[in-house]
Amino acid sequence: MEIRPISEQEAKEIKDWAYPPPYDFYNMNGEGELHGYEVIYENGHLVGFFCTGEEARVPAGYGAGAYPEEEGIIDIGLGMNPERADRGGGMAFLSFILDHLRTTRSPASFRLTVADFNERAIRLYRKAGFRESGAFSRENTRFLVMVKKEI
Repeated sequence: MEIRPISEQEAKEIKDWAYPPPYDFYNMNGEGELHGYEVIYENGHLVGFFCTGEEARVPAGYGAGAYPEEEGIIDIGLGMNPERADRGGGMAFLSFILDHLRTTRSPASFRLTVADFNERAIRLYRKAGFRESGAFSRENTRFLVMVKKEI
């Protein structure tokens, strides 16, 4: 797999991805900005994307205290191409992102936010060593904040 900064064409493609219900919650419907995102390719095919920092956080989490400032923590957000989702490649995809960030940024911890109905992602994150550190709600959706300690 290889990582590179997102291009305008790739951003357009990702914003048009259509996940099936209930994961259609993550559909961007052609909207939004993807500045600072990076994409992952495998054998010339777009596997997914990731972002870090503020772009990876759900804004409603700030008011709930979900994102306390911690030294060395990296917030990550990620999305897998819907054509590849639920086909057993999630751990390799997540591990590739975490390994890249370990090499380039040496974090003390990783933190991510996931909608609590997304049981397949939560299982993957737990298997990768993430543990729940908090939760909050936005409109009708409850989100879990999960942390993986590196040190």
